[in-house]
Amino acid sequence: MRGVVIPKLQDVYRGWWVAIAGMLALTLLIGSQTGGSMGLFFVALMREFDWSRTLLSGAFSVVRIEGSFLGPIEGFLTDRIGSHRMVLIGSVIAGVGFFILASVSHPVTFYLALLVITGGVGIGGFIPVVTAVNWWFTERRNRATGLALAGVAMGAIWSPLIAWGITSFGWRPTSVVMGVVLIVVGIPLSRVLKPPTHMRLEITAEAADVSKEQHTTEAVPDFTLREAMRTPAFWLIPISHGTNGFTTSAVYVHGVPRLTDASFTLGEAGAIMATYGIVEALMRVFGSFLGDRMDKRIGIAAYCTVQSLGVVVLSIADTLPLAMLFAVLFAIGHGGRGPLIVAIRGEYFGQRSFGTIMGIGGLITGPIGIVTPIFLGVLYDIQGTYLLGFLIMSLLTFLGGFVMLFVKRPSLPGE
Repeated sequence: MRGVVIPKLQDVYRGWWVAIAGMLALTLLIGSQTGGSMGLFFVALMREFDWSRTLLSGAFSVVRIEGSFLGPIEGFLTDRIGSHRMVLIGSVIAGVGFFILASVSHPVTFYLALLVITGGVGIGGFIPVVTAVNWWFTERRNRATGLALAGVAMGAIWSPLIAWGITSFGWRPTSVVMGVVLIVVGIPLSRVLKPPTHMRLEITAEAADVSKEQHTTEAVPDFTLREAMRTPAFWLIPISHGTNGFTTSAVYVHGVPRLTDASFTLGEAGAIMATYGIVEALMRVFGSFLGDRMDKRIGIAAYCTVQSLGVVVLSIADTLPLAMLFAVLFAIGHGGRGPLIVAIRGEYFGQRSFGTIMGIGGLITGPIGIVTPIFLGVLYDIQGTYLLGFLIMSLLTFLGGFVMLFVKRPSLPGE
């Protein structure tokens, strides 16, 4: 078996710091773009300019087109120049995007702002962070991935802060402050995410002799990109991952508008989204250890089912208890599935081309994020309700989880 990594004990300790830094980077970057954050700006712009939901939703779909094409590039660059440089570049670009958002007075400028923000978040966010964690861990990979991905959920802490900022000072000053925070905090965080010195170390007789003094790991396959692409798992995993995006996009883009339609105030909607974020963060930190002890395929299917139920509840939520039930169910499903869908790639394909494999998967998952916001926006403008659209999204996510039950572990050629 080739490509086995034997990390030194001190590297294992450093790896946990990498996971923590990754969590904070995702809190900073992805949290600024999702977790209800953009939903709050969505409502603010809709109220000030009286733009339709279809028009605003179109901007989110346009940026997903950008994200789909950037995914393979982000993965390739991460494997070549390192996660730390990608997070540095991405934080600066995303910060500039929020400066542009603060100057919006026309739909074209709004689309441009989202393109820049999404480009920065993509360059410095998900792929670089999970690649960094995969570089540092083979054992306890799901736990480390869960800790890092808790940042996606913790990004929901932006929601009440943004709601307060928009209500107290306006959406333009709030956007400027967000841009400053992204740049000032992102720069030092990026320095922690450097790759380990033992990466791609081959097992030798000499390494085996000193293994008692090191934290050794079980042999894992290490596929090249071409080898991975010849396996069914390479295609089925991102298909399942993509169908999960139906409900994720529904909540991130239309969750806050749905809550305000149900007579919740902007502050209440932000608090509900923050509750979802807190529960999901706890789920990813304390619940991800289950992924190291169970068949990840079954776990993904189960969590997708719970996430789907959460969006069904959101579609009918008109009281605070129902809204909180949505937040908890969606958080458990989304929080539990996230680390598993990443860790299973590392478990199946190894470390050699992990970033590139994740990035190319974005070409499959991306189109779903393109279609979903516009579909829901158009359906709402026609029907005046999100009910049918949310139910359709929930069914598709459930089916995507079911697909994972049929994904078999691939073998290297010649094994």
